[in-house]
Amino acid sequence: MFKKIIFPIKRTEWTFFGAMLAIVCLININFSILRSMRNALVVADTGGSAAFIPYFELFGTFPASIVLTWVLSRLMRCFSLKFIFSTTLFFFMAFFIIFAFWIYPHREQIHTLLETKLGLFMEFSRFKVVFTHWPDMVFYIMSELWKVALLSVIFWGFLNQNLSLEEAKRFYPPLLLGTSIGTILAGPITVFCTSFFSWKYMALSPQRWQHSLYLLTLCLLLCGLLTLFIFRSLFKKLQARTVFAHENSSDQIEVKKKEPFSSRLLSLSSSLRYLIKSPFLSSLFLLVIAEYVCYALGELIFLETLKSKYPSPSDYCQYMGNLSFWMGILTALSALIFTPQLLQAYRWTRTVLITPILMVAITFSFFFAIYLGKFGLFAGASPLMFAVILGSIHFCIGRAAKYTLFDAIKELAFIPLHPEAQIKGKLIIDGIGSRLGRGTSSFLSIVLFLIIGGPGESAIFAGILAISFALIMIPAGRFIGHELEKASKPSPSETQNYPATSLIE
Repeated sequence: MFKKIIFPIKRTEWTFFGAMLAIVCLININFSILRSMRNALVVADTGGSAAFIPYFELFGTFPASIVLTWVLSRLMRCFSLKFIFSTTLFFFMAFFIIFAFWIYPHREQIHTLLETKLGLFMEFSRFKVVFTHWPDMVFYIMSELWKVALLSVIFWGFLNQNLSLEEAKRFYPPLLLGTSIGTILAGPITVFCTSFFSWKYMALSPQRWQHSLYLLTLCLLLCGLLTLFIFRSLFKKLQARTVFAHENSSDQIEVKKKEPFSSRLLSLSSSLRYLIKSPFLSSLFLLVIAEYVCYALGELIFLETLKSKYPSPSDYCQYMGNLSFWMGILTALSALIFTPQLLQAYRWTRTVLITPILMVAITFSFFFAIYLGKFGLFAGASPLMFAVILGSIHFCIGRAAKYTLFDAIKELAFIPLHPEAQIKGKLIIDGIGSRLGRGTSSFLSIVLFLIIGGPGESAIFAGILAISFALIMIPAGRFIGHELEKASKPSPSETQNYPATSLIE
């Protein structure tokens, strides 16, 4: 019974599951490394500040995510997921190499050239940061889109097409363990690459931070190549498989033939119209947006606070690496113990509400502690250190819940849908929804900065907004839970004969 809850994978499925787990793990190693790098570049590098992040998100990441979604929708109409995955991975890796070894060392010269050519735009002080720190902004955009493109849209979409609902309920919770394993492994890698030890004995540059950048980029390249190799192997194995062996005939599924996406009406506009007409997908879209807004507002305040404690980019990145390690530990506990048990023991309507309620609790605690600290109510304790500790807890628990239970619920919600609805829904919800959430939080942050002041001055008001969006998640989660319970009742033969809108209304 314990093994069935913790690791419900059959012996005949170990090969497939192992390859899937390795891919999720490697993509998350790179994402965690990129997250530490981008935060250090934007916040702690020379002239940096967490106040830049909303501008980068709103004017960079959000429009870039729309372009990425449009490009992927076009590619899916003409090419296989194998080709799309490989091409996307090569594109990202090429950029990170060019950035580390050419753009970053020459960023001052590039900025001088652009300042000469675009002098008029430099007069607009509110948007000057977009030009003066454009190398950091481009890196920030690419590091944010890495996981969205490769994991959220392409790889999870690939699994949704090849797994039944029964298989997905067994595969996804332990598969999410790859997120925690990747995050745990990324912590020591980041710490080592940014340490004095690595700089002293294997220096790649006279400057410690540039040496760290080179070494971390080489780690990204190695993980990227391993990801590509394993994905190609998994693609061949799943393509050769005809039918899964199940314990009872009702669990047997037909493996869908690799139908080219060009035969489907797949575009960004049609996907958006499909989502608007579906209350279920619209609620899932709102849930994703609200979760991102809630977390991003807290993260912004935390990152600015952390800069006061660790002003050096290498030290800042090193602390982010330590956070990645502990966040991975929490994610592993959730993926191994809590998420599988909750999904198998409780109804959808209960399980889907856990993440929203948890976000309300940790967000309120974090911002309430900041509020008390501003009035000096923590006698005998350092306000800065206390803020860093509470911010670290918010950072780790919020992401651990998101990467396990929240993502498992979200991916399982796509399984009862028609294949066309799966692809269109994931294109909008994962491709744009997450970025729209970040864009919304960035817009709200910019408004607060203009009216009240920087991240420190506007922290209390940002907390009020964050808690409000966390509360919005609760009714959206309840609706999704009820609809999932309805959708799980029809037999597989019925679900193949009706469109998604008839399954989930």
